[in-house]
Amino acid sequence: MKTFEELCQENYSRIYKYIFSMTGSKESTEDLIQEVFLIAYEKGEAFLQHEKPAAFLYKTARNMTATYLKQLKRQKISTVDYLPENIPKDDSDLCETLLNELDRQIDETAYTGQVIGNLNINQHNLYKQRYIEGKSIKEIASEQGVSETAMRMRLVRLRKEIQGIVKKMKIGEK
Repeated sequence: MKTFEELCQENYSRIYKYIFSMTGSKESTEDLIQEVFLIAYEKGEAFLQHEKPAAFLYKTARNMTATYLKQLKRQKISTVDYLPENIPKDDSDLCETLLNELDRQIDETAYTGQVIGNLNINQHNLYKQRYIEGKSIKEIASEQGVSETAMRMRLVRLRKEIQGIVKKMKIGEK
């Protein structure tokens, strides 16, 4: 039988990646993984003697993350007053609407050539499909054979990458 520390070391990075894939937030992932291992620790011998301790950790991580995401969603719904007035209130996909609003706020003309030049080929293709060709997240996800959620996360990461490139360029100007 393995010790608690051995089981933690064997499973920590996989459970971390699993939670991060659902939250997309380093801070949230760190909080959730700490709670997952705390629950396992509190189970004591029951956890250590579990037939499949890794399965227990994954199931606990899934349940805790799902609960966290539901709470987060409820909080966002209760603070809908932050939406600009030009966003239609009856839109069925709030996430898509918010992403479109963020996209409209990007000053593409100031750094477009330099930014695109700093993207890798996958990022460039995604940028082209979404922002130049104007394809929906659903269309791109379908073409690439991934879920819409995964595609949204890729677009979030692309926006963060672009913001980082623009920040570096602005720092270089000063």
